[in-house]
Amino acid sequence: MTGRNAILIVLGLLTSAAILAFPLYANGYYLALGISILYFTVLATAWAMFSGPTRYISLATAAFFGIGAYCAAVTADTLSWPLQLVVAAATGAVVAGVTGLSTLRLSGIYFVIFSFGLAELIRQLVIWYEVNISKSVGRYLFSDITQEMLYWQLLALAAAVLLTGYLLNRSRYGLALRAIGADETAARHAGINATRVKLGVFVISAVFMSVTGAMMAPRWTYIDPAIAFNPMISFQVVIMALLGGAGHLLGPLLGVVPLVLLFEVLTATLPNHFSIVVGLIFIAIVMALPQGVIGLIAPLLPRSHPKPAKEPSTVDGDLLRVEAVSKSFGGLRAVDAVSLTIQPGDILGVIGPNGSGKTTLLNMLSGALVPTAGTIRLGSAVISGLPAHKIARRGLARTFQLVRVMPELSIVENVAAAALFRAGASAGGGTEIHDLLQLVGLDRPSDTPAGELTYIDQKRLELARALALNPRVLLLDEWLAGLNPSELETGIALIARLRDRGLTIVMVEHVMDAIRALCNRCLVMSAGKAIASGTPADVLADRAVIAAYLGEADA
Repeated sequence: MTGRNAILIVLGLLTSAAILAFPLYANGYYLALGISILYFTVLATAWAMFSGPTRYISLATAAFFGIGAYCAAVTADTLSWPLQLVVAAATGAVVAGVTGLSTLRLSGIYFVIFSFGLAELIRQLVIWYEVNISKSVGRYLFSDITQEMLYWQLLALAAAVLLTGYLLNRSRYGLALRAIGADETAARHAGINATRVKLGVFVISAVFMSVTGAMMAPRWTYIDPAIAFNPMISFQVVIMALLGGAGHLLGPLLGVVPLVLLFEVLTATLPNHFSIVVGLIFIAIVMALPQGVIGLIAPLLPRSHPKPAKEPSTVDGDLLRVEAVSKSFGGLRAVDAVSLTIQPGDILGVIGPNGSGKTTLLNMLSGALVPTAGTIRLGSAVISGLPAHKIARRGLARTFQLVRVMPELSIVENVAAAALFRAGASAGGGTEIHDLLQLVGLDRPSDTPAGELTYIDQKRLELARALALNPRVLLLDEWLAGLNPSELETGIALIARLRDRGLTIVMVEHVMDAIRALCNRCLVMSAGKAIASGTPADVLADRAVIAAYLGEADA
């Protein structure tokens, strides 16, 4: 241990001791201020745990905080204090689970609106219950919990939420959350069950918010819906998390401390203009510090990248069978009763004019679209209608016509997102990710953000991510499109290496030189139908194929 590290450890221990002993030497005002800092630290960290990486901006903090406060008030006379906290946590988890199942399918402004409306809906329900059932407006809550006890309870809860966030960030689910925030479609096709991951972390976040509300309830003595479900809590938490930096574990804490102090001053000096000033602060933060304070020092902070253990893939028998698959969009028949069979080691080229249904076919194979009719089998298992992440885990990986990388994630994280969620994956050592990057020819520092790569390197990275699933079948959707002649030659050679390794490939492509050089079979589509199938030489000489490309007069 170096002298510098020893000094840092001693300073950390002294700071921790001072924070722990704070109620023993602080007067009433500063103790109340410390309590405010702690409970906002829990709320902002819990908010950032979900909303930071996923970018789902939630305004439901007040809903779960109020649920916790009312659970404490309702059960105060019948349950012990620990059981009150358990009831608050359970109620928050149930509400978050039920609402999350339906609302987490939304995104953008729709999710923001619903999350804000959730607090108001619950507030109105509580008002109705109090007025019509309890025949009162609010509830009195008498407790023997002192300010000192409340401080220590909140300190323990803050430590718990920070520990939870730390463990989450270092797990594959933390990487999954960041992948979802970067590109949810790509994340699903990398084998990540985005719905389950989002719901799980949303519930964990809600539990911490609800327990915070329950702990804070005795401080007020009297609770009514306007106090418990105050929407300003949601906005304050968002502002604090954004100021500090919602993308880092300690970011919210950096926003809580100065803003709690500032809000204390504003409440005393500008009580009638508090909301206006809060709005102006929010605008200033978004414009001046889009990544928060932590964004200024993030390049100096270390990042860890979990490395998966390599799992072998196996193939046996008929690998992929498509039986009379169709897809309609209203009255438009995009794919019409297409059938095909792929054997292990095949490279099938799917060609045809623009708009002939090629990408739609690949979207059905990969789970991006559900077939209107027909059956798709991978091995002996029917996969038609399965969600994309389940199909990816069964061994069918893909790239996209418009390249999809997760721009804020590093090169290694992009590939690890798939490697850690494939079937049978486990965290472990090894150099598999490095080997995959070498295989596709991506020779860049592993911590390079994917968004900084050139177009061809982004294609290489997307291919490496697909290969990290150890696919039984690889779908390439115009992977060679947009490359210059030199890059095209390199790309064809790369696919040839994958072929030589025994990988089964379905490639949608317009580059006929690549089709001739790589494919042993071709399927030609026109107007949603398969019009020819066979070797590249045979189908490219077929009069129906020539007519589809050039028109009847030139066939």
